[in-house]
Amino acid sequence: MKYLIVLLTLFGSYSLHSQISSVDLFTSNARMDQRNYGNGVTKLLIDGDNLARQGRWNEAIQAYDNAVEQWPNWAPAYLKRAMAKRRMGRNLEAERDLHRAFLISPNSVMLFSLNNPKSKMRLLATLPSEADHHETTETIYSLKASGQLMEASYLINEIEENQNLSAPEIALLRGNIQLLQEDHFQAIAYYDWALQRGTSPELLHNRGLARILTYNFSDGCADLEHAGNLGYEPSEQQHLDLCSF
Repeated sequence: MKYLIVLLTLFGSYSLHSQISSVDLFTSNARMDQRNYGNGVTKLLIDGDNLARQGRWNEAIQAYDNAVEQWPNWAPAYLKRAMAKRRMGRNLEAERDLHRAFLISPNSVMLFSLNNPKSKMRLLATLPSEADHHETTETIYSLKASGQLMEASYLINEIEENQNLSAPEIALLRGNIQLLQEDHFQAIAYYDWALQRGTSPELLHNRGLARILTYNFSDGCADLEHAGNLGYEPSEQQHLDLCSF
């Protein structure tokens, strides 16, 4: 029962407003081929998400069933199916799927959860603790974790106006806000802008997570790998968890 409680907390509504309607799965600048990640199995999740948005829950579950059959050790497939089954009132089955997703990849459950900024914040890279104005940035992180994203945005605006942080640091904070608001492509745009001005493992890490949320696993996992190679330990751990399926 505890997994059903978590399910109801994380996925109370299936508002996939930030997801895309179509993705060219095989267009990538990464050195890894997208087809390494399930030979099109991500397309089944995209199909399922599109059907779920239309309220076609049985068809969505069938798409997720096919994803599970093709790639039985992939947590997002179980997680998405759990969300759809919950909407159909199949709560016991939903609980089993969520339990399975947790066993495979707890990070995937946190990352793909909806309207749950506190869990996502555990995965996101933030500014180093020794950064200037640490107290202010800690306040921003607390606001984000509690879901007060508008208040956090106002505080970021104030920091930017006072020029207390560099432009790439501001972009990191703004990108994180967008990711927590489920606007993954806007988050990627902020991270891209900052990375054009200098490479940092924190930016690579967060862009990797945002790309994975758009089902661009090849580029996303490449970002996590790159950040890990630059010495950012959480990226190594999350690469192992999110990209080994």
